[in-house]
Amino acid sequence: MSSCDPVDLSNCDREPIHIPGSIQPHGAMLVCNRAGDRLLYASRNTADITGYEGDLIHGTVISDILGQQAAHDLRNAAAKASRPGAAGVVLGIVFPGVSGSLDATIHRHDDKTFIEIEPCVDDGRSARNALDLTRELIQRISLEQDLDAMARAGARLARAMLGYDRVMVYRFLHNGAGRVIAEAKAPHLGSFMGQHFPASDIPAQARRLYLVNPIRMISDAGYEPIPLAPPLNAGEKPVDMSFAQLRSVSPIHCEYLRNMGVAASLSISIIVDGQLWGLIACHHDSPKVTPMPLRIAAELFGHYFSLQIGAAERRASMLAAADARAQLDAIVSGLSVEGAIIERLAEHLPAFARLIECNGVALWMDNIWYGLGATPDREYARDLVHAARGEERRAIWATQEIRASFPLPDTGIAGVLAIPLSLTFDDYLFFFRNEEAHTVKWAGEPSKTPDKDGRLTPRGSFETWREDVKGRSMPWTAADLSVAEAVRTYLRDVILKQNELSAEERARTEQRRRILNDELNHRVKNIISLVKSIALQTGAAAATVSDYTASLEGRLLALANAHDQSLGGGGGGSIASLIDTEANFHRHEGSPERITISGPGVLLDNRAFGVLSLVIHEMITNAAKYGALSTPGGQLAISWRLKDDGDLELNWSESGGPPVATPKRVGFGTRLIRSSIEYDLRGTADLSFPPSGLVARFVIPAAHIEVGEPSPVEAVHTPSVKGSLEGLSILVVEDQGLIAMDAEETLRKLGAGDVRLAATIGEAEKVLDGFNPDIAVLDFNLGADTSETVADTLLERGIPLVFMTGYSDTLNIPERFRGIPMVRKPVNPESIAKQILHVLSGGSEIIGAE
Repeated sequence: MSSCDPVDLSNCDREPIHIPGSIQPHGAMLVCNRAGDRLLYASRNTADITGYEGDLIHGTVISDILGQQAAHDLRNAAAKASRPGAAGVVLGIVFPGVSGSLDATIHRHDDKTFIEIEPCVDDGRSARNALDLTRELIQRISLEQDLDAMARAGARLARAMLGYDRVMVYRFLHNGAGRVIAEAKAPHLGSFMGQHFPASDIPAQARRLYLVNPIRMISDAGYEPIPLAPPLNAGEKPVDMSFAQLRSVSPIHCEYLRNMGVAASLSISIIVDGQLWGLIACHHDSPKVTPMPLRIAAELFGHYFSLQIGAAERRASMLAAADARAQLDAIVSGLSVEGAIIERLAEHLPAFARLIECNGVALWMDNIWYGLGATPDREYARDLVHAARGEERRAIWATQEIRASFPLPDTGIAGVLAIPLSLTFDDYLFFFRNEEAHTVKWAGEPSKTPDKDGRLTPRGSFETWREDVKGRSMPWTAADLSVAEAVRTYLRDVILKQNELSAEERARTEQRRRILNDELNHRVKNIISLVKSIALQTGAAAATVSDYTASLEGRLLALANAHDQSLGGGGGGSIASLIDTEANFHRHEGSPERITISGPGVLLDNRAFGVLSLVIHEMITNAAKYGALSTPGGQLAISWRLKDDGDLELNWSESGGPPVATPKRVGFGTRLIRSSIEYDLRGTADLSFPPSGLVARFVIPAAHIEVGEPSPVEAVHTPSVKGSLEGLSILVVEDQGLIAMDAEETLRKLGAGDVRLAATIGEAEKVLDGFNPDIAVLDFNLGADTSETVADTLLERGIPLVFMTGYSDTLNIPERFRGIPMVRKPVNPESIAKQILHVLSGGSEIIGAE
């Protein structure tokens, strides 16, 4: 707006109050060139104040106006002035033609020199003893440590020093409004204590001037401004009086003071850490000029008072932070070293809630929300994080009115304090405060009201006006923010240390992974070599292709079973379970006792278990083809014992079969048995061929033996489930095509009628739309997915099922499926037939699951 525009409350926040073009009448002003020796402008009352009788025109020599001595003293004072806000002062100047003495200040600003002159005033308050008064005030204020007590003492001491009817300590709030926190007044005046004043009472440009000009006096709110002369020419830059003490006052502000019943005022800025913290506001009900020495003393007192206020706030913050650090030390020392960092921090949410006064506290890390007390639902957590991050990334964010900027439902929560815990991730610790519905006492209704002419004017009444405030919490204090900073520092250190440990653990895990891969690679190569050898030797010994296929399949299944058993825990397995698994394939319902197994509980290590798996398979397959198990009446007895030296002795005895004779040549099976025991295990293998049946004795060195089973095994046997799958309809869900085809062929060989294949969950669901199988065989792991959905559908429809898996354990099977039988790949026909018939017969326990 232009300096010529009329001013009212509609535009007072844009009023250029630093260029009023006039001064207050209790002094005179000379505006000179930068050197300070030539006149540019002079207030029209200069002659009255200084007694100068000449023409005050542009270029007049300043020493002609003030006299040589006064001009000299002022030039020296100007040389001492370090900045515009710290003007040079000359007290008790005697001007020619002036009866009394004058006080003057000088400062430079905007390439001009400003000289302000006032008559010396003796107000009866010992202006000349201002220094002693200042020292006394400083000593007394130093006795106070508490901020409220300091404010009360400041108001009392300032009133005693300056003699105003009312002195208030006025503090600016977070929203720009102000509140009277201390007051000293004459008995006949009403009180403004505790009342609020809206931010519009002191607009932004006025606050800026309070920062650069820390003391401001209005001697008479009803004064007539004294203009500068000569008037500005068109286009000439107005004179910037920002640092001038005599600068004229906005007419709106004078009207405001008069409406309050104030005739004179003095304001002392309270500046803490470069910010306008508040004001010491002095009011008088009649015109009053405070002598310059007292104003200088009051300015010094204001500086010291500001320092004390800042120190008190910092002391409170330091005490709060120290207490918080003590509690944080206890929290950090109590953090477990086990588990995820968020779970460990979440355990201490009650302790965090004690650090800062709040109604709830929550932790957001790794997209997980932990809350305690009054906290928003998890669905709002991510939006809260975005709101906190959006204010100032990685800075602590505080608000007492969250719904003003965030669409949080009205749950009673109003205040949010968000502490970022990471420099790179959206991890936050939140503190929440409930709404604190309260009544604010205003010094008059704060809204703007028009007068009868429609002009917006300052309120005419300052009687207490109450406003109910909702939707806000108690504000977060500087001490709260100091504690928040301490929390952030501590927890970032904790998380950083955790990340360092995690990095170390990842390195160790990677090392273990490499070792495991190397071991797996070694094992795979050994298995491939063994399979190759078995295939070649089996082919050399087989008479027909069908013989070759059957022998190779049997040997590979034995090898697969040994591999599964060896991965089932400690790396080996039970000799009893190894032998019983092979024996179950050759028991008949009519003679379940034809194979007897007995011996103590013994565990074999990984190497011995693999070797014996092949050996037992060769031995029992040979017995089924040519020996005791090839006739209905044949018997096989297998027993073992631990010798005194710790070696394991395994005895094999066949009887009741065809007559036996010593073979004329050593076949692959015999070579496999002897080389495996003697070469791989450094044991012994003795086979003899009496006519009554094959007898064998194997000794396994003690190095491969552990005594670990809880009880010995006597005559171990499991009834066979020999039967047919004739006519059954079966659904097979398997994502590997060759394995699916193999399973289909196996089931059809076992007599199944309608076998349908599905490779994915979607395909299985389509098949089941028009198909109601008698039973289903599901590969549990379907690539990156599982067949859980299909299993649930089948169980809902009452269709029994069997799982297939290539894994060595069932840890990845959900608890609800743990009762469902499991067969492992590669699938043995007898094994899957046994499981299917068992399930269809209504069996609930798992039998023969490998």
